[in-house]
Amino acid sequence: MIPSLVINQLHYHQGSQPLLQNINFAVNPGELVGIIGPNGAGKSTLLQCLSGFITPKSGDISLFERPLNSYSHQQRAQYLSYLPQHTEPAFGFLVQDIIHYGHRQSISDQEINNIIKQLEISSFLKRPINQLSGGEQQRVHFARLLIQNSAIMLLDEPTASLDIGHESLLLNILSNHCQQGKSALIAIHNLNTAITFCDRLLLLEHGQQIAFDIPQKVLTSHQINELYHHHVSVIPHPSTQKLIILPRRNKII
Repeated sequence: MIPSLVINQLHYHQGSQPLLQNINFAVNPGELVGIIGPNGAGKSTLLQCLSGFITPKSGDISLFERPLNSYSHQQRAQYLSYLPQHTEPAFGFLVQDIIHYGHRQSISDQEINNIIKQLEISSFLKRPINQLSGGEQQRVHFARLLIQNSAIMLLDEPTASLDIGHESLLLNILSNHCQQGKSALIAIHNLNTAITFCDRLLLLEHGQQIAFDIPQKVLTSHQINELYHHHVSVIPHPSTQKLIILPRRNKII
């Protein structure tokens, strides 16, 4: 199987400050990969490098066995779609215009209508984007990402403003697209969601890669307590035996 993305010895600096150091992993078609880690770990920076939005200081990013920087912007958009963390609208464009931005002929009108229906955004297609709630806006931008119909989807905390029902809806839709052969990398803070939906997890801390493996091998009790300084509890689920990660109530002295 030819990997969708291969990252080798990736480094990124902001001035003299290293934000990413020695990142190495590969993503295969059909995989949903979660990028996890504490605040400031480098998750957003990594996704910006992979999208081509910023240029690494050194290292290689290969997109379907070709260097990422060898693609034109238009070529890259055919293979990669990117949903940034903050998509605050500057203008009141209509929702129906936003979701069709970047629409390619490789997706049918029926498929577009299915995406709109699945994400429950039909009722506000004719409304300006800046009149929607944060969660509604996020579902609109996710619809636009899906309609771009690229082989690899990069998403930076797409569920941060969603209620638990729509978080589950979005992740199930994304997982279904991966099962059909696409790849996705998603920066995510909810570790229970990451365990439930992701095939593999990339764990970052202070810009360094700590682990890249299946969730059960990455989210061990020891690893989580080291990262979050014993502010969480890790217990097995009584029926599935998958780990559950919960905040721990401690007395502050």
